Amino acid sequence: MKLRARRPNDRGFTLLELLIVSGLVIAIALVVVPSAQSALGLQTREAASKMAAAIRAMYGESVLSGRTCRLVFDLEEGAYWPECAEGRVRIVQMEESRRGQRYEAERRDRARNDLQAQAMQEIEAKSSFSALESRMVRRQELPEGVRFASVWTHHQPEPYTAGTAFLYFFPHGETERAYIHVARGDDDVYTVVVDPVTGRTRVLGERIEVPREELRR
Repeated sequence: MKLRARRPNDRGFTLLELLIVSGLVIAIALVVVPSAQSALGLQTREAASKMAAAIRAMYGESVLSGRTCRLVFDLEEGAYWPECAEGRVRIVQMEESRRGQRYEAERRDRARNDLQAQAMQEIEAKSSFSALESRMVRRQELPEGVRFASVWTHHQPEPYTAGTAFLYFFPHGETERAYIHVARGDDDVYTVVVDPVTGRTRVLGERIEVPREELRR
């Protein structure tokens, strides 16, 4: 077997060539990394915008159907979905605990007789919420990496950062004031602000805290 002799021109990369290659790698990284960050930020904004659209749709659904409806926010799973009651339901501010569990304003054991107990059962049956089948609003899950940083609606004592939260819509054309924070990491945060009278939403590209005067003592 004949070995090939090494020629004088057979050599590795020169320092200049290495510098050129390194410069190209850095230039590509400077373009690709911001583009990836921008794409992730776009996902967060789209998630917030989609939620804002669902809120507006639920406002209209409640008015047109004559029912009390709500959006359920599962902060643990990063998902939300629509529900409606059979008719009108009055939600008072102290009707929920600090983690979204409803207090019953009336209990069966308060009934003085069987007739009252039956009437209260009928009221409870009508006020129970069930999943809404709608083409306009369906169960949505936040994109991977995006989460609910916090959810506050008017009947809550404070913003929730875990558990379940509800945003109610009423058939007379009203909802609740709400501040919903959707985030990826600590810096990429969007706030969805809900107007209770018109049902309109604003999507803001920063974290807007709930005004102190809005929070109940």
